[in-house]
Amino acid sequence: MTNKNIILFLCVCVFSGNDCRQFRMPSFIKPCKRDDPNINECLKKIFETLRPFTSKGMPEMQILPLDPMSVPSVTLNQGQGSVNFTALFTNLKGYGAKNYQVQKIIADLKKKSMEIDLYFPSFRIESKYEVNGQILLLPIKGNGKFVGNFTNIQTKVKIGLEYLEKKNNKTFIEIKENKVSLIIGAVKLRFNNLFNGNKELGDQTNRFINENWRDLMQEIKPLLEDTVATIVMGIFKPLLINFSMDDLFPI
Repeated sequence: MTNKNIILFLCVCVFSGNDCRQFRMPSFIKPCKRDDPNINECLKKIFETLRPFTSKGMPEMQILPLDPMSVPSVTLNQGQGSVNFTALFTNLKGYGAKNYQVQKIIADLKKKSMEIDLYFPSFRIESKYEVNGQILLLPIKGNGKFVGNFTNIQTKVKIGLEYLEKKNNKTFIEIKENKVSLIIGAVKLRFNNLFNGNKELGDQTNRFINENWRDLMQEIKPLLEDTVATIVMGIFKPLLINFSMDDLFPI
């Protein structure tokens, strides 16, 4: 897929430099030993422990609330095939992250890799939108409120890690690469105020999109996966900046 451009600004407060070590691991989280033969199960338990905090966040670990998830702006540009459009989504709110289920975690710290399989029963997105172009060769143009409901979402996150030694002689983890794969069971979308409020054309377009959502998702899937990968990076980055390798995976 060519001519794709994803612009994502996350509301994440990230401290830079090496003077931001005032953060402490909560006592109820037991870090996994880096040589633990059962490190995968250990990490899975940590993810399960963190689930109740997705709504209120964890300031002591610099983790912001994820449900609702706030994203100021996402731009999707798709310029090839039967889907050719530019869409700007602003003031996004995402609901449903708190219900995630950890299906599998495979961590190999020696090979500097991690794979996380998550399942979301449902996820709802509300935002303002502006769109212009064609979706499955059907013209679409408008601006207003957007609502998207996604159900039975299988998410696979593959992360490549890098270890960097800072000037304080502590080793920190950075994400070198991050790839997300999505399988979505069902989708229902609604673009309000299409074609300057023409209800008949708007209803027809929304109906067409929802009747053909599988074809649409197939076309824009790489864009969605890149966007989710960027969100994942924004979630993990503050944690990795403020906690060393010894903090996260003690010897």
